[in-house]
Amino acid sequence: MDTEESLGQTLKEWRSLSLSGLSRRLKAAGLCYKRGREYVHSPDPQYIAKRDLVQWCVAQARSEPERIVTCYLDEFSFYRQPTVAQDWHATGHTQPLARRSYRANRYHRIIGALNAVTGQVTYRMAARTDVPLICRFLRSLRLQYSEAERIYVVMDNWYNVHNHADVQQTASEEGIELVYLPTYAPWLNPIEKLWRKAYQEVLHLHRYSDRWSELKDQMAAFLDQFSGGSPHLLRYVGLLPA
Repeated sequence: MDTEESLGQTLKEWRSLSLSGLSRRLKAAGLCYKRGREYVHSPDPQYIAKRDLVQWCVAQARSEPERIVTCYLDEFSFYRQPTVAQDWHATGHTQPLARRSYRANRYHRIIGALNAVTGQVTYRMAARTDVPLICRFLRSLRLQYSEAERIYVVMDNWYNVHNHADVQQTASEEGIELVYLPTYAPWLNPIEKLWRKAYQEVLHLHRYSDRWSELKDQMAAFLDQFSGGSPHLLRYVGLLPA
């Protein structure tokens, strides 16, 4: 149903209206033609309880930041080939170009943790993110927050990886409590917005398709700017309290 005319033919009471009359009727009814977006509803029967636990962990870290740390953890892939997006460009018939390489579209992985109180980003880059890398990353988090009495690490339910026995054991040895988000609920993980920011500032229409090492350096520089914490990033991802 992609035109006003087809809509008018579908609704019997509107069939006698002209296109201009139909347009006015739609406007009066508060309806307009919109692009759809992808959507998934979390099927987790414990959605509310898990969401509330995550929020409690964040509240604890805010109330006792010297003793308690809460971080959101996630993994991210970026690719050699640039992604297409809007950009400022001269008026006329030409368009911004996402110049692609003739080489294979290889990718690199990032595992990152976002401190929910300070906005500090800790990360590691690697060819792949597997169980040993996640274990090493958890150990590095404990070293970074060595003074904390309690560390909560919030993560999604990446099957057979985030809940792997080795990951669980490493967390236990390091005094880290793993807190799992509801299944299929990425909107509850604010670090996802950090990856969106990476696309906006680095990856969309990038000029490094034939300079793979430079692209990795650009991504590292992007993440390094948050190594000391960032109120701006907290505001961007929705974690700055009102």
